[in-house]
Amino acid sequence: MSDDHEVMLWCGLALTAGVVAAPGLLTGGFPLLPLFLAVVGMACSAHRPSRRFVMEKTGEAISGSRIRALIIVFGAIMMIQILPVELALLMAGDVLAYVELVAAVSLIAGRARWPVVKARLVLSGQRTARMIWRPVARARRAVLHRRPGRPAAGDPDGPACAGTWAFA
Repeated sequence: MSDDHEVMLWCGLALTAGVVAAPGLLTGGFPLLPLFLAVVGMACSAHRPSRRFVMEKTGEAISGSRIRALIIVFGAIMMIQILPVELALLMAGDVLAYVELVAAVSLIAGRARWPVVKARLVLSGQRTARMIWRPVARARRAVLHRRPGRPAAGDPDGPACAGTWAFA
């Protein structure tokens, strides 16, 4: 590649990095990476020895096992960025599996106990029916057997007190 083409590429890098850094600078921030690339691009486009130095060191860094190490480190950094999402999904799946397990066990236990529960419900329903109808029958008998002049069995004061409670 000719020297003019290299100068144009470095100028393009400096210009692009400057445009990327402009919004950050206008909002009061200090975008280090774009500003660093803009300064390196301007230095390399203006000064031939610095251009050779940067190209030489970049070639050494990219060649061989260094690029693989750099890609692995970059990949690890990217995986760390999504690690909380992966952990949340993993934990949600575990919790869902535990809920399904508890639901299955409770359904199995309920199905095994259903005949016993059904028999107890039938018995308690019969008992409840007897308990409900006995007091009703007793109350009917008490009303039928009460005389008009006598107070009710549960009313100790008799009919004299009935009017006062009506006004209360």
